[in-house]
Amino acid sequence: MLKALVGIMGVLIVLGTAVVAGTIVHRLYANARPPSMAGAPPPPVADPAVLPAGAHIAGIAAAGGDVAVWVSGPGGDQLWLVNPQTGARSLALTAK
Repeated sequence: MLKALVGIMGVLIVLGTAVVAGTIVHRLYANARPPSMAGAPPPPVADPAVLPAGAHIAGIAAAGGDVAVWVSGPGGDQLWLVNPQTGARSLALTAK
């Protein structure tokens, strides 16, 4: 009786290990493809941040949900906060 019980438990251990390994492999390959962006329209651009004539971007940094853009040009330096999803400029500081 004891030999039969040990044999059954051994089979259950092997089956359980195979199920766990199969689940791990399935989950690894199920998410391998990135989601499709086909048909998704681009976000609307409201008041895009356009560089003035003769200006160039001197630096970029993350600022919470926005992007801080340091613009250097002949009229002085400016710091813009730009929303990366819409391209809208929400704040501009000028240093001359």
